[in-house]
Amino acid sequence: MKKLPIILGALAGITLIPAWILPAMPHRAQQVAAIDRPVFGAKTVPEQIATLRVAEWDDTTSAAKLLEVKRSGANNWVIPSHYDYPADANDRVTRATVGFLGVEHGRLVTEDQKRFEELGLIDPLDPDLTKKKGRGKRLTMTDVTGKVIADLIVGNRATSGDGVYFMREATSNQVYTAKVNPSNLSTKFIDYVEADPLKIKAEDIRALTIADYSVNEQQQRIDMRAETKVSRSGAIAEWVTPTPPADKRVAQSAIGAIVSGLTSMKLAGVRPFDAQWLQPRGFFLLPTGTVDRSSPEVGTSQGQRAVIGNEGRLDITSKDGLRYSLIFGEVALDDDTDTAADSRKKDDKPTDAVKDGEPKQGETKPEDKPAGHSRYMVLFVSYDEAADEDAKMPPEIRKNEEAKSPEKKKLSGKERAQKAQERFLKYFYVISDDSFKSLRPSLDKLFEAKPPEPMAGSTGKTNVQWLEENGKRSEVKTTASGLQYQVLSSGKEDAPKPASSNRVLVTYVGTLVDGAQFDASQNGPTEFGVGEVIKGWTEALTLMREGDHWKLYIKPELGYGEAGQVPKIPQNAILIFDVELVKVKPVEK
Repeated sequence: MKKLPIILGALAGITLIPAWILPAMPHRAQQVAAIDRPVFGAKTVPEQIATLRVAEWDDTTSAAKLLEVKRSGANNWVIPSHYDYPADANDRVTRATVGFLGVEHGRLVTEDQKRFEELGLIDPLDPDLTKKKGRGKRLTMTDVTGKVIADLIVGNRATSGDGVYFMREATSNQVYTAKVNPSNLSTKFIDYVEADPLKIKAEDIRALTIADYSVNEQQQRIDMRAETKVSRSGAIAEWVTPTPPADKRVAQSAIGAIVSGLTSMKLAGVRPFDAQWLQPRGFFLLPTGTVDRSSPEVGTSQGQRAVIGNEGRLDITSKDGLRYSLIFGEVALDDDTDTAADSRKKDDKPTDAVKDGEPKQGETKPEDKPAGHSRYMVLFVSYDEAADEDAKMPPEIRKNEEAKSPEKKKLSGKERAQKAQERFLKYFYVISDDSFKSLRPSLDKLFEAKPPEPMAGSTGKTNVQWLEENGKRSEVKTTASGLQYQVLSSGKEDAPKPASSNRVLVTYVGTLVDGAQFDASQNGPTEFGVGEVIKGWTEALTLMREGDHWKLYIKPELGYGEAGQVPKIPQNAILIFDVELVKVKPVEK
């Protein structure tokens, strides 16, 4: 009787072994041998894989979808079906090869073909179109000699074990369980490439030009509807425009949405770039000088020609002086194929070719375009030294920056532009409809109504009027930023002047234009850092000397702005400070 608990305990321990490891009893002898060998690629390392092909069934088209990735050099991969566009070898390709090499068999489930549909293991390439259910994903890998290293069909998820799926070799009826991740197997082009062709950071964008025009083919001209230019001085500065509509200002949220669209733009496909195929895709070549000089150009048999698209252009200037031009053309087919253009041989002329690069007839209108489809786009990049912030950096500072990481020597702006242009001129890009819409907002959304001009307290005057009148007083001086100050008394001429890195001792009283006091130093001078206060204070202190006694008139933009500091300081309040600079403390080393 004492032996029974021991036997039961042993049996309980055995049941803890995962079911996908323990084989079914009728096949115990056969399965033991299988555990000792991987499912496929036992003697192959990922570096020996030359091609990877994934096939899966598309229920919407009742046909198989295929995508092949091919090694090009030691560490590079390309996608032959998409004109050898570079694949991201460090991501999807790596996961697909490594994740399915050396995977061990689990338990033998069945050898009965009648169960393939139930287990999701019908070959997606099976020509029998009556088999529409239960098709799995097929992965085929070959080496440099063309030898098949692995040819595997992955089916449904098994209930026994985490991450365990039914799997069989394409040439075998034996179904096993195995730990794999089928999500690494995709037939979508976008899953294998660097989806963002620009690779630009939002904080690096300094200027945008939105060119909106129509192509009048009948009269062979470009009708410019509007060209909107916005820019900013830094990553967190507001967007401004030199020519806002009357009583309007730049809508910061609308420009922010364009910037967000640029940094999150996703490719839907690519086409080989060829100047003779431009017009069928909604692009036109015009003689230089017939459109604005900023239009990108390409070389043709007729010489340099300006490139325009029938859906306008968006220019982006970055802080390193690179100017990207995104030119938008026709709608692209959703299935990522372009039979009308791609079926022609490369040396064939398009049927509706533009003679000498000129448009022909009719007028392309945005409202004529179908919605909800991908869109053709061509990319150009040039270099503008005047916009390169690095080029404006003092040589000694630039040398110090380069010395911090000499192994990562940064290319010049001109070199970066040339490198990017070589990449862009190989392809037409296809972007999603969502990306296109985010980059081409309605022009009326780019501006918003100006808020009412803020009033200067209870004076009955606007801030602008009050400051303008105050600035006309002979004793008041106005700086380039709009700071106004009045010298009440001066310290010694040789007294120190603070820099933004200094700390100072100051006595002060702060009032609004109607005389209401909102702040003052208490029990003697107050100490603070020159760079720790509002802009108006920082600017004034760096102009003062120790012992100076000034009166400051600070406009809202140099004070607390639209937010104010309620309840003491209202929104858009002009601040008046009576300030005496008592002491400039030396910078601590």
